[in-house]
Amino acid sequence: MANVLRNLITRAPAHPDLMVALMLLLAIGMMIMPIPIVVIDMLIGFNLGFAILLLMVALYLNTPLDFSSLPGVILISTVFRLALTVATTRLILSEGDAGSIIHTFGDFVISGNIAVGIVIFLIVTMVQFMVLAKGAERVAEVSARFTLDALPGKQMAIDAELRNGHIDQHEARSRRGVLERESQLHGAMDGAMKFVKGDAIAGLVVICINMLGGITIGSLSRGMSLEEAMHQYTILTIGDALISQIPALLLSITAATIVTRVNGPSRLNLGADIVNQLTASTQALRLAACVLLVMGLVPGFPLPPFVILAALFSAASFVKVGVPESKTAPEAGVSPTGSAPAATQSQKQTVPAEALPITLLLAPNLMQAMDVGELGRCVARVSALVSADLGITIPRIPAQSANHLARSQFSVAVEGVPVEEGAIDPTKLLLDDDVANIELSGIPFWPDPDTNRIWIEQGHAAALKAAGIGHHGPSEIIALRVRSTLTRYAQRLVGIQETRQLLGRMEQEYADLVKEVLRTTPIPRIADVLRRLLDEGIPIRNTRLVLEALAEWSEREQNAVLLTEYVRSVLKRQICHRYANAHRVVAAFIVERETEDIVRGAVRETAVGPYLVLEDRQSEMLLSQFRQIHSSIARSKNQPVILGSMDIRRFVRGFLTRNGIDLPVLSYQDLAADFTVQPIGSVKLAPAKDKSPSPGGLLSAAS
Repeated sequence: MANVLRNLITRAPAHPDLMVALMLLLAIGMMIMPIPIVVIDMLIGFNLGFAILLLMVALYLNTPLDFSSLPGVILISTVFRLALTVATTRLILSEGDAGSIIHTFGDFVISGNIAVGIVIFLIVTMVQFMVLAKGAERVAEVSARFTLDALPGKQMAIDAELRNGHIDQHEARSRRGVLERESQLHGAMDGAMKFVKGDAIAGLVVICINMLGGITIGSLSRGMSLEEAMHQYTILTIGDALISQIPALLLSITAATIVTRVNGPSRLNLGADIVNQLTASTQALRLAACVLLVMGLVPGFPLPPFVILAALFSAASFVKVGVPESKTAPEAGVSPTGSAPAATQSQKQTVPAEALPITLLLAPNLMQAMDVGELGRCVARVSALVSADLGITIPRIPAQSANHLARSQFSVAVEGVPVEEGAIDPTKLLLDDDVANIELSGIPFWPDPDTNRIWIEQGHAAALKAAGIGHHGPSEIIALRVRSTLTRYAQRLVGIQETRQLLGRMEQEYADLVKEVLRTTPIPRIADVLRRLLDEGIPIRNTRLVLEALAEWSEREQNAVLLTEYVRSVLKRQICHRYANAHRVVAAFIVERETEDIVRGAVRETAVGPYLVLEDRQSEMLLSQFRQIHSSIARSKNQPVILGSMDIRRFVRGFLTRNGIDLPVLSYQDLAADFTVQPIGSVKLAPAKDKSPSPGGLLSAAS
C-alpha cells in the first residue's frame, strides 16, 4: 500500500489529470469519512491559498481566453469547499473542535463579542451573495447571450476579410477558433456562476445548522452551560463560516474579474489596463486634483488627506504611468480596431488568385513599368462607381504579377478563371476624343487599324491636357476593362453570405420587413433572385422594393425564376430609367405577337426546367435579326431594348445570352406609367415548316 501511494505521488506532477481526479475523489471521501484535525488544517490552508492563486492569475491575464479552464476550476473548487464544510461541520458537532485555524480565526473575528462576529459574518456573506455572486452571474449571463448573438456577424466579418484578401486561410481558421473558444467560455461561465451563487446560499444554511446544533449538543450532551456552549460553538461556527466564505469571496472576485474584462487594443493585464486608462487624460487628473483641494477647504474636513491625494493626482498628470510604447502597440497582423490591416505589397503577391472573387493579373514587365499605386486608385474608383450603380459591395481587387502572361499582357480573372484579357503599351496613351481635335492640335498619333483606336506617346500628356483633349493613361485603360468585367459578372459577387450581410444592414431600419421576408423566403432563394437581377444589369440598391416584392409574392410563388419576374415588375421605374433617354422615352424593338406565339409554343417542360426548342431555320432567322439590332446599336451608341410579353421574356433573354449577344430584354410589366415607349423596329419569325427541332435549336432559358 505504501509503495502504491509513493508511486501515485511520484507520478502526479507529470499527470495533471490524475491530480484533478484525486482531488475530486478526496472531496467525495471528505463528505463520507471523518478527517483528522491535522489534515483539516492542511486542507483549509490549501483552500485559502488556491483561492488567492486564482485571483492573482485573473489579475495578470491578457485576455479571458488565457484562463478558459476557469468554469471547470470553479466547479472543482466549489465541490472541494463544500466537502470541506461538511468535514468541519462533522468535527464541530461531534468533537466540539475543528482545528486551530478555525478556532483562531473565529476568536480573532469575534474579539470577545459574539454579536460582532455574527454581524461581520452576515455582512461578508451578503456582500458575497447579493453583490459579487449575483452581479457576476448577471454579467456572465449577458456576456454569454451577447457573445452568441454576435457570433454570426463576427464570422461573416472574417469571411469578408478572407474574401477581400485581407487575411489568409490560416488567419481565418485562427480567428474562427478564437470565436469558438469565446462562445464556449462565456456559455460555460454563465452556468459556472450558478455554483458560486449556490455556495453562498449553502454558507448561510450551514452556519444556522452549526450554531443551533452545536449549542443543543453542548448544553444537552456535553454538560456545558448555555452561555459556555454559545461561546464555544459560536467561535467555531463563525470561524468555520468565514474560513469558507473568504475563499468563496475570492473565487467570486476572480470570476467577476474574468467576465467583466473588456479587451482593448493593447491586450495588457488588468492592472496595466486600469493604470494606463486612468492616467491617459492629463486634464482629467488635474481637474480631479483641483476638486480635491476645494473639498479639503470645506469646514470640518481634514485638509492633509485631500492635499496628499491632490498632489498624487497632479504628479500623475505630469509623469506617464504605464508600460512602454512598444508593448501597447497592437499585435502584429491586427489593427487597432481589431481587424487585420491591409496586406503589404509582398503579401498581396502571395495571395492565391482563386482566394479572391476578382483578380487583376499583370505581366512582370507591366508590373514594373506601371505605377501600381495609381492603378490601384483607378481600379478602386471604378469599383466604387459599379458599387454605387448596382448596389453591391465590390471586394478589393489587387494587382498581382503573373509569370505565365506574355509581355505587356494583362488579365482579369473571376473566381480564378480569366474572363478579360488584353495587351497594353505602358508608354502609350489612348485617345478619348474626336480624332479631328488631335489632328488640329498637331500632336503626333498612331491609329490602330485592328481596333480603330488612336494611340499617343505618353510624353504628350501635358500637351493633351492643355488642349483639353480627352485621353486615358495605362492605369485608366486597365481600370475600364475591370469595370466592364465587374458589370458583366456582378452576379458572381452576391451569394448567401453577402445576402445575409445585406439583410443585416436592412434590418436596422426595416426590421419587420426583413422578418416577414425571412418567414416566407429562405436566404438561398433571396440570393438567387438578387443574382438573376444583377445578371441582367438591374441594380439592387433599392433593396426595400426588392424585399417588399419578395414579401408579397414568395408565399404564392416558390420558383426563383418566376419570382424574379415579379420583383422586376416592382422595380419597373428603376428599369425604365436605366434605359430611357433624357426625355423619359424608352426605344424598343417589339417582339411581334405571332413571334411570341412561336416562342411560347416552342417551350418544353422537362425534369430540369423549361427549355426553348426552336426549329433550326427559325433559330438562325431570330439570331440574324438580333445581331443586326446589336450592330445598329453599337453604331448609334443608343440603348434600345427588346420588348415582349412576360412569359416569353426570359426565354428570349436566354437565347441572346447563349449566343453571346448582350441586349436588354424587357416585358410589358417592366414598363412604368411615367415613361413612354417608342417602337423603332420589330422582331418577326415565320412559322416553321418542320416542327422537329434540330440540335442547334435547343436553347435553355432557365439559366
